[in-house]
Amino acid sequence: MLTNSKTILFNLNDNGNTLLMTAVFLPVALGLLALTINVGTMYYAKSAYTGIANTATASGLSILGDKMVEIIQEKQDDDPSFTPVLPLEDNLTDADRVFLTTDHTVVNDIKNTTEEYLQKNISSEAIMRNDFILKDIQIDYPYEYHSGDDVAKVHLEFKVEAPISFIQDKEKQDILIKAEAQMKIK
Repeated sequence: MLTNSKTILFNLNDNGNTLLMTAVFLPVALGLLALTINVGTMYYAKSAYTGIANTATASGLSILGDKMVEIIQEKQDDDPSFTPVLPLEDNLTDADRVFLTTDHTVVNDIKNTTEEYLQKNISSEAIMRNDFILKDIQIDYPYEYHSGDDVAKVHLEFKVEAPISFIQDKEKQDILIKAEAQMKIK
């Protein structure tokens, strides 16, 4: 009989401890859940927009490839004995490279194509969320190019304002997105 009464007392004390542990752990668990949701939101935004940015820079740089092909085609039209070689960049002269990296039409076409792709693919249907806001979009072409460099690059950089919940005094978080694409021109 004595062992039964001790067991009953022990169980009563366990119930009190369980209630106390629940009262202490519940706010901690909710805080961890909020942190997980916020980190997940930021990871999702970074991942989704980085993929779009990478493809946008590649799309813009495709204009450079098209211009290279046009230059080679013009050389063939001007001189029927001209035979292009592979890789394509071996057909370019230094003057052609200067044109591809400084001509306002080429530079603007590359920047505009990059911007168009980005804008088309950031719609709420593409990202499946409509509460992200893009800001400070910057497109650079040619990026960090110096005469004689082997590659020409397009650089895209912007910030995504992502909603943050459950953190006191913080409703939004800016996430920096960067992407580059490059093409060999020498």
